[in-house]
Amino acid sequence: MLFKRTRELIENPKGVDVHRAAMSAALLGQTEVLTADGWLPKAVATYVEAVATASELTDDTMTGVLTQKWYEAHRIGSSLFTKMLISGFHRGSATATDRLGMLYQVLGLQRDDTNFVQMTHLGDWAKRDMTPNLYYLQLENETDLQDYWDFVNRVAFLMRLKYRAWNGIRSRYATSKQLTATFDNQLRYYLGKPVSDFVRHMNWTRAQYEAKVLLFTGKEVLHPGVALHNRGVADQSNVKVVTPDYHVELIFDRDDQIVSLWDALEEQQIEMADGSLRFVQDPAAYSLTELQQIANTESANYAGRGGEIHEALDVKPAARTAGLEADLRNYAKNQF
Repeated sequence: MLFKRTRELIENPKGVDVHRAAMSAALLGQTEVLTADGWLPKAVATYVEAVATASELTDDTMTGVLTQKWYEAHRIGSSLFTKMLISGFHRGSATATDRLGMLYQVLGLQRDDTNFVQMTHLGDWAKRDMTPNLYYLQLENETDLQDYWDFVNRVAFLMRLKYRAWNGIRSRYATSKQLTATFDNQLRYYLGKPVSDFVRHMNWTRAQYEAKVLLFTGKEVLHPGVALHNRGVADQSNVKVVTPDYHVELIFDRDDQIVSLWDALEEQQIEMADGSLRFVQDPAAYSLTELQQIANTESANYAGRGGEIHEALDVKPAARTAGLEADLRNYAKNQF
């Protein structure tokens, strides 16, 4: 179902006259694909608005605008993707649960027989022209990085609302129920991937990354306890670097290299017939060094700081006994 204004924008995109019929048909086709992916009508309306009212839209540029906006809507954590995610959202636990459910449908989250959550709509950005309807964890520049931090912040807020509990009708302080869903827990690992990939691609040292955070946010990074990310590290030299809002964390080793499970998993990724990616979960496929990366990996945090809510949403769900981790990661933890 499309809203009246959405239909009007599709029929009369601003700046297009000669090729209006072709533009309208193409935009309508895009809305059908987005709807089939699981986007709610408000999200689809946000996409149409971004395309049909783009300042650069003309008869000559319409193909380029359609393509550019389409990929922005499929690059997870872009400014447009985030606007689509939160469009029309009204604060509340039930609505937050529903909105996260939409996100999971769009991303194609599925739990395999090893309890690993595969993102079945995840594609390879380098091959996006061949798989334009997949979704991508990709940051192209520093603006994208800042937009992505905002996206993770919004997802973390939805998760806190989902598990929110109040410790008394007169209390001003929210507490949290413990996170209990496998999708919710393992999404934290996917949320960390684009930032670790980008920092590695830019060849930034820890000091350089910390300087960028200060430049962009006006606040210093945090260095919380890092024992759980130093499994098997003799001198316990891995360092956790967390953005000021506490949501995006990276782990650096003593040589300023990123420690991440994605280094290992990407070496064993499989491309399916539709171009989407899967990650091998057989422990025998990984060396001891790779298993150490998997055990000590970064992950996003849903809590805004350490303490009770952090324990409930980020720490206890990742325990081996919680049943929410992939078998491979639990196996990796047991090696150290």
